[in-house]
Amino acid sequence: MKDKLEKCFKGTKEIPPRIIRKKPDAGTAMAHLEKVESNILAMEKMFDEKYFDWTIVAAYYSMYHSVLAALRVIGLDARSHECAILAFEKFYTKKGKVDENYVVYLRQAKELSEKYSETLEKVKTMRVEASYGTGEIKSTDAAFAMTSAKEFASEIRKTVHEARGIGYYKMR
Repeated sequence: MKDKLEKCFKGTKEIPPRIIRKKPDAGTAMAHLEKVESNILAMEKMFDEKYFDWTIVAAYYSMYHSVLAALRVIGLDARSHECAILAFEKFYTKKGKVDENYVVYLRQAKELSEKYSETLEKVKTMRVEASYGTGEIKSTDAAFAMTSAKEFASEIRKTVHEARGIGYYKMR
């Protein structure tokens, strides 16, 4: 994990850094939390209409924007899903700020999303034209993703609000 995270900060000859150190920014963190709420509403509507593939995608994105909010609170601007998750693990999970189960939820939601779409990257870059597999999507998978996303978002919301009230977390 350490080598991968270092590459995220430093980049390579071919790829620019995918995590940029900036000033901690509660405003941007709150904007990500607003996006989380929007994704949760979409996720619930998709679930009610039995669009379980889109439920899973919206669940993943609500969790991903939660991670982005948490990172902005400590002054990190992530430009890649993988790097965002690695940084979240290091600066939150490994330091005991959130339960390690939430990283497991995030990874499982990502796996479910990838299972039903050609790739998560395509969903990320083409957002509107995501192409899904033809296999049956189980409501239990969608329900799991939805519940996990709500719990995860709630935990991150507490963290961001706490940081706004008592100052920003130190990364080291």
